This record gives sequence, C-alpha cells and structure tokens, in this order.
Amino acid sequence: MQAEPDPRVSIRPRLLAGIAVVLAAAGIAFVAQAVLEPAADDGADLSELTFDRFDGGAGALADYEGTPLVVNFFASWCPPCVREMPEFQEVFAELDGQVAFLGLSQDQSTQAALNLVETTGVTYDVGWDPDLEVYEATGSIAMPTTALVSPSGELVDTFAGALDAESLAEFISAGLGIAARP
Repeated sequence: MQAEPDPRVSIRPRLLAGIAVVLAAAGIAFVAQAVLEPAADDGADLSELTFDRFDGGAGALADYEGTPLVVNFFASWCPPCVREMPEFQEVFAELDGQVAFLGLSQDQSTQAALNLVETTGVTYDVGWDPDLEVYEATGSIAMPTTALVSPSGELVDTFAGALDAESLAEFISAGLGIAARP
C-alpha cells in the first residue's frame, strides 16, 4: 500500500494558492482600471450642455467659448472634493484669466454647495448640475472628477480623482498647453 503524501509538507497546495492570489489581484486591477477610466471620448462637443447657476439663472458651457475651461465636479459630502477646492482656487488665481474654471456641484442641496464654496474660498464660477447632464457627457464616474474643455467646447481630457495644485497644473499644461506654474 502506498502512503499518501503529507499535505502539510507538499508544495503543490501552497503553489496553487499563490497562483490563485496573483490571478485574483490581476483580475481586480483589470476591473478597477476599466471602471475608473472616464467613459467619454475626447473631442466630444460639450458646448450645448447647460447647468444651473446658484443665482437662479441658467448657464451653458458655450458661455466659455474662446477660453479653455476646467470643469470640476464636487460635492460637500465628498472629502477629497473639499480638500482639493482650495488647490483649484490657487491654480485659478495663478492662471489669471488664461483658463476659466467652473465648479459644478453634485449636491442635492444648493445651500450645502454654497456653504462649501464659502468655506473653501472659491471665487471661480460655480453652479449645479442637477440632471447630471454635464457630468455624464464628460464620462465622469467618480467624485471628484475634473474635465478639460477646449476653447471651441470639445472635451480634451477627464481625470477621476482628487488633484492637488501641482497635479492640476500638470494636467492643465498637458491637456491645454497652458503653464500654470513657472
């Protein structure tokens, strides 16, 4: 009679378990990459999209025609959004009108968004995207998300995630060709 090998000594189960872990990690990384990449095609025309201004009026991305535009989607319930807003204000001030900025709130309450704008010191244009029209057209999938729009209203690039001042400046430089930092 042949003796069964001791499974505690065998390498095969540990090797198979290690391979399974590596394959699972690769699968998760593949799915995360697919899920976190914005879905809109660069070059999509956004100029006809509209949003609500907090003063009660209507706004459109066409209002920014002729000027490169940074659109940042934010919400008061999003800690990374709150952290990055003063960084966006810093880059907005450094660019001194070379690029327009538009913050679009995803909050259910305009008051929550207005309180956040006041708290963070943001002075660039802000509004509300109640039907998620602009958010969806840019292929946004996460909060915060930042989109770059060409002077002619075409989507240049979208970034899902938080940006600090340095990363935002690099994103603008790469996408719009405008240096925000010397």
